[in-house]
Amino acid sequence: MTSHCQGPIDAVSLAMPAKRASRPTVRPSTDHPSPAAAAQVASAQRADSGSPDAYRRRPRQSRGQARVELLLDAAAAVIAEQGLQAATAEAIALRARTAKGSLYQFFPNRDAVLAALALRYADEMRAIHERAFPIDPHGLPLDRLIDRIVKPLAEFHDTHPAFRRVFATVEGPGDDTRSAPTRLRAQLFESFVDRLDVLFSARNPKLAIRDRRRIALVAASLGQSLLARRGRAIAAEKKPLLDDLRRILLAYLQPVLEPPGGDEKAERKAAPKKR
Repeated sequence: MTSHCQGPIDAVSLAMPAKRASRPTVRPSTDHPSPAAAAQVASAQRADSGSPDAYRRRPRQSRGQARVELLLDAAAAVIAEQGLQAATAEAIALRARTAKGSLYQFFPNRDAVLAALALRYADEMRAIHERAFPIDPHGLPLDRLIDRIVKPLAEFHDTHPAFRRVFATVEGPGDDTRSAPTRLRAQLFESFVDRLDVLFSARNPKLAIRDRRRIALVAASLGQSLLARRGRAIAAEKKPLLDDLRRILLAYLQPVLEPPGGDEKAERKAAPKKR
């Protein structure tokens, strides 16, 4: 669930085609969100406004688009199999079975390729966030709500083994494309915490704003850390780690998010019936 936003990306859980997708809208689950919730939604919508354009030249035709996608896929494969440092321009072009000049036609250097790959991962991850968060969280038991959010994130890590390594790129100067993964990492995490904050507000409107934000931050950080650890684990450890994450989140969130409906029903049942 995922960042102390500037922490090591090994703890990232929370992840674009070459043409960036539009920023998904965070939808609060209440008909009349509080001013704080509205501000959180607006913050999430603005989160990626500072992302740089990593391309030397963006493809204008489908053929060029396909070549860019091929290069990004090749970069992801090299990173997943050999590590980030092995993803040189030569290695990426070799894996894509194309000339190195084809890479330089679209990207100024290998760091720009990594920045574009990070942008693609970020948009894919935002799309997962958008689908995972229900518009109305009241009808779902808390364990199913947690599973709805955690499961697609775990699946993303499983199918994108280069994701964690790409976001581990060391931050460079402010105008350097190498800083893109670092900024995207922080933006993804803050956006995710914003979504949790809005969700928790809808689930328990009586929860104090400061407590709610802290709980969202802790839940996201727990998910981030364990999903990242799970990404490095052997196959036999993956399911137990995911099950442990579900149990930890349920135990942590249940006392503050479970609606008091059960107690109210008990009180109504115990009350004398009117004649």
